[in-house]
Amino acid sequence: MKNYKVLVAEPSNVYQLVIQKFLEEHECNSLFVKTGKEACELVEYSSFDLICVAMELPDTSGTELCQKIRGIEGYSQSVPIVMITTNENSSTLENALRAGANEIFHKNSLNKFSTFLTNQAFAKVFEPHVSGNILYIEDSKSESALVIASLEQQGHEISHVTSAQDALDTFEQQDFDLILTDIFLKGSRTGLDVVKTIRGVDENKKIPILAMSSINAPKQRLELLKNGANDYIAKPIIQEELVVRAQNLITTKKLLDELEKQQKHFKEMAMKDQLTGLFNRHFLMEVGPKSIKEAHRHQHELSMLVVDLDHFKLINDNQGHATGDIVLEEIGSTLLNSCRNEDIACRFGGEEFVLLLPHCNVADAEVKAEALRKKIEQAQPAGLTVTASIGISCLHLDDGKDNIASLFSRADSGTYQAKDNGRNQVVSVMENTTNTP
Repeated sequence: MKNYKVLVAEPSNVYQLVIQKFLEEHECNSLFVKTGKEACELVEYSSFDLICVAMELPDTSGTELCQKIRGIEGYSQSVPIVMITTNENSSTLENALRAGANEIFHKNSLNKFSTFLTNQAFAKVFEPHVSGNILYIEDSKSESALVIASLEQQGHEISHVTSAQDALDTFEQQDFDLILTDIFLKGSRTGLDVVKTIRGVDENKKIPILAMSSINAPKQRLELLKNGANDYIAKPIIQEELVVRAQNLITTKKLLDELEKQQKHFKEMAMKDQLTGLFNRHFLMEVGPKSIKEAHRHQHELSMLVVDLDHFKLINDNQGHATGDIVLEEIGSTLLNSCRNEDIACRFGGEEFVLLLPHCNVADAEVKAEALRKKIEQAQPAGLTVTASIGISCLHLDDGKDNIASLFSRADSGTYQAKDNGRNQVVSVMENTTNTP
């Protein structure tokens, strides 16, 4: 990971230490100064990836320092500046944003600063021109023309509507990276209604909403944020501020989308057998107990099949491991295609497979197992005749202590009995044994 250079202008030794801790956690090289003069001198003769500025400095204000830094070549917009403050005056904070600050963090909520460092601060390094699909709700023609021009210049695609109802209808038809809405709209519904409706659906929680209004009242802003708006911008809009705020929200969403995609992929890799595409033993041990608990709670039948391929070692020894892998892959497909949506099919290890069957009693499990045994015998994977010994167990609903281990032990015992009896057959076991997974 790259060690980003960060300049911090903060007069308090205590907050210097706090900020330094956050920066070190994100592997940043930080340089601390206490005055605006020192900060400007360093900015002129060095380069930084991020600048943190206190609202109050001994020789100047954070707002004035932002203005000076933005006037230095190379720092007009490319380098993010964040302000860290205890000031809650809305006009002071607004002036700081107008002066060039990208974000403002309260000193009592520096965990948000940490989140910013993780998701946003250095996003420009990876993707400097993140574009998105924006749903823009504004009934003023003059206002909307200017906003659309500014945003399209940044590469964003704009779907412009003039009423809350049109916005909600359009939202249902397309995917958006940002909702940009005025609060006061023509018709009976407001921008706040749009925010509430969109946030009323769980799957919409991650779509950022940027609200706008000519009434810059703290109470109104609080109401918007409480109902799900991510950010707020006052009218008349400063176009540069709008562009930056929209860019930040879209970039964060796309980074989170990518992170979610990666996490899903990694989880799939961790929980699935890469050869067969079935779930693996770890997944069964994680999800199986939940299925057992659910079956006990609602008193619905649950069965397990343990499928063990016969003489599989001979296939590997005589035909080679590549052929053995083909056999496992094709048998895995056979099992998967035999499952209902609620069934769980796993490769437990080697040539052994497990099927967990909710809402399935032992009689139905026996029918399913016999049909599966025949399918495996007829499959001819890699041109070979392959058979399987299958053990069956059924959850004892009257025994609250019957669990995934005992259920597996009984079914596994069934496979051993099937093999002892000549293989290629199905055996049900109802009594507990000492075998465990």
